[in-house]
Amino acid sequence: MEEPIGNIAAGALLGFFLEEIGPTIYNKAVADAQERLQQSVSELDFEVHEEEFQYWKKYEVKAKSRR
Repeated sequence: MEEPIGNIAAGALLGFFLEEIGPTIYNKAVADAQERLQQSVSELDFEVHEEEFQYWKKYEVKAKSRR
């Protein structure tokens, strides 16, 4: 717009944008957060995986080193 607007008109315009566009931005942020959480959950088994049945293997390594 080439003509200046006053504080009241600017506030009304900002309110309009917040009401119209705000929910879209909010929903996008929620979807992004949900996607990131799902990605983190899907990678959880790789990040915290522990090898099973390792008790005797540590003694096998010690026995081989003594020979």
